[in-house]
Amino acid sequence: MYKVTKVHISINIKLEYIFSDCMEVIVNDYLGNSKSTILSSLLYDDKTLDQLSEIMGINKNAVQEHIYYLETHNLVSSYFVRAKTGRPKKYYKLTKNGMQIFPKQYINFSSMLLKEVERELGTVGLNKILMRMAEDIIKEVTSDNMSLTSLNREEKLEKIGEYVNILNKLGYYAKMEVDHDTVKIIRHNCIFYELAKNNKDMVCGSLEGSMLPNTSNEGFKLIENFPDGDNKCVVEITLSP
Repeated sequence: MYKVTKVHISINIKLEYIFSDCMEVIVNDYLGNSKSTILSSLLYDDKTLDQLSEIMGINKNAVQEHIYYLETHNLVSSYFVRAKTGRPKKYYKLTKNGMQIFPKQYINFSSMLLKEVERELGTVGLNKILMRMAEDIIKEVTSDNMSLTSLNREEKLEKIGEYVNILNKLGYYAKMEVDHDTVKIIRHNCIFYELAKNNKDMVCGSLEGSMLPNTSNEGFKLIENFPDGDNKCVVEITLSP
């Protein structure tokens, strides 16, 4: 459970902004207090430069410098609203990337969803769904056939190398090591890390296992993985003669 800290800011009325530890670490430590104040203010509603200046207690030029940084990093965008009289007013709002900084409950929801699907369809039914999902994930990155069937040793190694490149495109920070007829695929990041912690068999077994190249007669085993406390995931594939 997150510890909650309350930060009070006055404009015309007193607003209560709630930050979790996750928010403090990601936003305050990385972006700094001023930029995090802008983001948290825009979470409630869009604001003008004058309004942000009043909230932060600094001049508009200083606020503009922070806004420029946030716009450059696609966390904030702007738009104009035409007034009845005078010049149009410029408002700032959070982008989708900006919204992603704030705490979400995607992992808990996904974990609950997996368990409910298994309860309704059984383990076999869930595994079929996860296998199809794995195929779709790979297809989003490449249209190449990842099967190792009927390939010689060098062709298999080349195909596994292509697979490692796919993993890196997906964000796994992977590499391969070859020792005679044993190939190790080492992944230094898991894109399903939080979900896998409490759903190891489903995620590491069915989903990620199905993402491996179709090994046919080749055996593979998971010798290190994140849910067991290892700092990397290592899959070992034994190439048949």
